[in-house]
Amino acid sequence: MIKLTGEQAEALGQFRLAQHSEEGSPLTIEVKKLLDTSQTGPYLDRVKNHIGATDKKTAASILIKRYAFLPVIYLYSMTSWNIKLDISHENITFVSQEKDGLWLPGFRFIHLQGQGIETEREKWREDAVRNLFNGHIFPLLNRIANEANVSKLILLENIAIYMFWLYEKILPLGTHSERAAEDFKFILEEASGNLFGCENANPLKKFDSKKILIESTGKTVRPRKTCCYSYLTSSGKRCGTCPQACRIK
Repeated sequence: MIKLTGEQAEALGQFRLAQHSEEGSPLTIEVKKLLDTSQTGPYLDRVKNHIGATDKKTAASILIKRYAFLPVIYLYSMTSWNIKLDISHENITFVSQEKDGLWLPGFRFIHLQGQGIETEREKWREDAVRNLFNGHIFPLLNRIANEANVSKLILLENIAIYMFWLYEKILPLGTHSERAAEDFKFILEEASGNLFGCENANPLKKFDSKKILIESTGKTVRPRKTCCYSYLTSSGKRCGTCPQACRIK
């Protein structure tokens, strides 16, 4: 196993890697407990109350939007440093954090370490993607979707939008831009459905919609296929890629 350096940990801080836990917060939880059928519901209720959500569906969606930075941390490490982080559910705590009045949780690892390349990179990358989506994300989405009675497509798109951001906005600026482009192509276009816990095709492909220009903001965005329900929280705001807002543009 390779232990991440202080410099690497600092780099992951921009993606909400947390060095310390907020002790006593009812919104800080060990990830393994989110898979516990006796704890998922009560935790969603706490999230619902904290963000002023109208129902559990909204709480579940916003929870996964916040959780989407765990895949960002993992994929950044995979592409930038060829490290497959230990993201076993038992190794991570979802840490409640607030910034400028927003609930922006982070992730604390018991062991901030991972495996390097032990075979050809293509095979290693395939195993890394399977480990992330099939091994970590799919069980979590399945548990939360069942508890909140919310579509897994909404939750999965919440993950996808930050993956797009990472590979289109962040990694191309780094020293491994060519590798980033190859990894992004693999994840989005070449990876088979079984790597994501799906029997059919790669589920991320459906979210790769054509980008459009929003005249009111001058920004080019990829409209969401599903609604994340952010407007049903106390903020009342729609996200920048809201499918309804993008249609109005």
